[in-house]
Amino acid sequence: MKSLFEALADLIKTDKPVALSIIVKTEGATPRKVGTKIIIFKDGGTLGTMGGGDLEKRVIAEAIEAIKQGEPRLISFTLDIEKGKLDMMCGGKLDVYIEPILPKEKLIIFGAGHITRALAPLMQKVGFKVSVVDNSPDLLQKEYFPEIEDLKLMDMEQEAKDLKADLSTYIVILSRGFSKDEVILSQLIQKGFKYIGMVGSQRKIRTMEEELQKQGVSKEALSKLQAPIGVDIGAETPEEIAISIAAEIIATKRGRLNRFITQNIK
Repeated sequence: MKSLFEALADLIKTDKPVALSIIVKTEGATPRKVGTKIIIFKDGGTLGTMGGGDLEKRVIAEAIEAIKQGEPRLISFTLDIEKGKLDMMCGGKLDVYIEPILPKEKLIIFGAGHITRALAPLMQKVGFKVSVVDNSPDLLQKEYFPEIEDLKLMDMEQEAKDLKADLSTYIVILSRGFSKDEVILSQLIQKGFKYIGMVGSQRKIRTMEEELQKQGVSKEALSKLQAPIGVDIGAETPEEIAISIAAEIIATKRGRLNRFITQNIK
């Protein structure tokens, strides 16, 4: 029979979000001891137990919320129906540490040009699972992306069309040419992603937005687009532009993007 940690290691490989909850402190009578662990799934399923009853129900609820928020938490419980508002009579106290374990956030880059060569390894180093999509075998060569495992040599429009909405996925569009960018964006913009950014001048962006509105794309959907892409740091070289894009994506991840909006030319 697998240990709890072996089961956890297997779950991490499947990219399923879970929370590991551990009793870290007890006082008085409690149903389980310090070190008791339970794995809790996003849907409330569990591996292991903290003794069942109202305590476990509350721990599960807190773990689900921790998974949603992506932040660990330390919760104190008094095991008493009056003092702790738990349907229990043990009378003791315990602290439970809850650590959400989330899949790596994904970054999909459409286009394998010079900016992507700088951006892809940078984003992988800061913890993203990076995919690069391009239909050009000359550009999508392993020697240009030695650290990136997921290189997709395929039609970019088809990949954009097939891609399912995912609020843990970030999209960067760096393909070649106005028409290609427009087609890719049209397939993605009405789906739910954490971030969609596209390179281009203000004139290009305005023209593209007008074209997409004519095709029925709403202004609300287009408002999700970050373009021109990147924090305005005066970047010129591909490496500098990659840093500006990385900064914008990280700001989005941390909920701090609004701080930079007035500095960008949107």
